[in-house]
Amino acid sequence: MKTHTHLDFADAQRIVNASIEAAASLGLAVSITVLDPAGHLVLLARMDGASFQTPDVARGKALTSAMMKKSSGIIESATLARMTLTSFDDGRLPIQGGLPVFSGNQLVGAVGVSGCTPDEDEAIARAGIDAWAAAA
Repeated sequence: MKTHTHLDFADAQRIVNASIEAAASLGLAVSITVLDPAGHLVLLARMDGASFQTPDVARGKALTSAMMKKSSGIIESATLARMTLTSFDDGRLPIQGGLPVFSGNQLVGAVGVSGCTPDEDEAIARAGIDAWAAAA
């Protein structure tokens, strides 16, 4: 297995392409954001028909996952349980649909998806990550 320190552009393209394929197979239009471990943008794609706010929401979900090294859905649950966690002013968005990407135990990036239900967003992000992992 290839060791990664971060997702590069080719990795991001593989993730985005697989995520787009997963969304299209469900008849959905989404935005997909891939970030490096520091939360910097590697690639962003907005499918035709995805609403205007989805790129920002997808980035916020991915940023949450990159910074917390957990699914944004886990952070959403913690936020709902303890409302004092809701004052994020750095772009994080604790809403399901963002997933961290690991190579072994090392965080190499994060993926965020926005445009449909939280479960669908997360499933589409997972499809992209799975395609990347299968090729690694």
